[in-house]
Amino acid sequence: MLPTNISNGYKLIQFRQIEAFRCLMVAGTSVGAARKMNITQPAISRLIADLESALGFRLFNRAKGRLEPTIAGVRFYRSVEENFLGLERLSQVAINIRNEAPEGITIACLPVLSSTILPLILKEFFKMHADVPVTVDSSSGPEILVRLQDMKVDMAICLSFPPLAGIEVETIMQMNVMCAMPEGHKLSKKAVITPLDLDGENMIGWVPITSQGYKEELSALDQAGSHPRHVVKTHTSHTRYAMVANGLGVSIVEPFAAKIWRQNGVVVRPFLSDISYEYVLAYPGGGIRSELMHDFRDSVIKVAKTYDFGF
Repeated sequence: MLPTNISNGYKLIQFRQIEAFRCLMVAGTSVGAARKMNITQPAISRLIADLESALGFRLFNRAKGRLEPTIAGVRFYRSVEENFLGLERLSQVAINIRNEAPEGITIACLPVLSSTILPLILKEFFKMHADVPVTVDSSSGPEILVRLQDMKVDMAICLSFPPLAGIEVETIMQMNVMCAMPEGHKLSKKAVITPLDLDGENMIGWVPITSQGYKEELSALDQAGSHPRHVVKTHTSHTRYAMVANGLGVSIVEPFAAKIWRQNGVVVRPFLSDISYEYVLAYPGGGIRSELMHDFRDSVIKVAKTYDFGF
């Protein structure tokens, strides 16, 4: 059974305060929280104020009549929800938050996105939060999903995926695939590449178990009666481009890295097919996000709308 109160070295944290905090985070308004607890709105405000005093940091920013969770508030809420770990554990979390340097954010991202669009997103984000440290977790798609479900990252930029418990998504853009070939290749004279154009060509493809586009690529080629020779299969987009740059074959590729690899002898043309990649912002489930995360999201949307693929 949880104790009704416990000391964290500052003041006593009371279970009633934690209950009010949790209800406020879930309900989103003090009126809703008061209704859940069957108490008055001023009583909720008083419990939250007492909890902030006991913890030694603010849980909410108050502006224009709205309550917005602080970064510290979101961190503390995660521990409450994991829980109810017990007030002793929550007190220790509060001490850690209070004594640490300002908390940064951790962004999971596909390798190709971390080297193309993400730097531009961070440039935009740092205009608003120049002192906030950002950790970039460059991972494969499956690894990103695990990190999101385990709440090891604050947000991810990745390819779309089937619905998963504990993860929320927001589409940011959808792009058709392209065809990459070495400079001087016979297909580089064509304005658009068709699946049949790849018949008999050496091809750089995806490792089947790691790519969402693998089946779509095979289907498009099979339907056209095209049978390229898959000489290399790889996990990452940049590796596909690198193989093409070194003359090992052609490849159906995502469009982000085209601008980078053009400088290394890779020619990219539109590929006539129904294959497209949908890119999303993904969040740990729960819907509780700090003002900092809202600003990062706005930076992503702004850059996604204006990104220059160099075609």
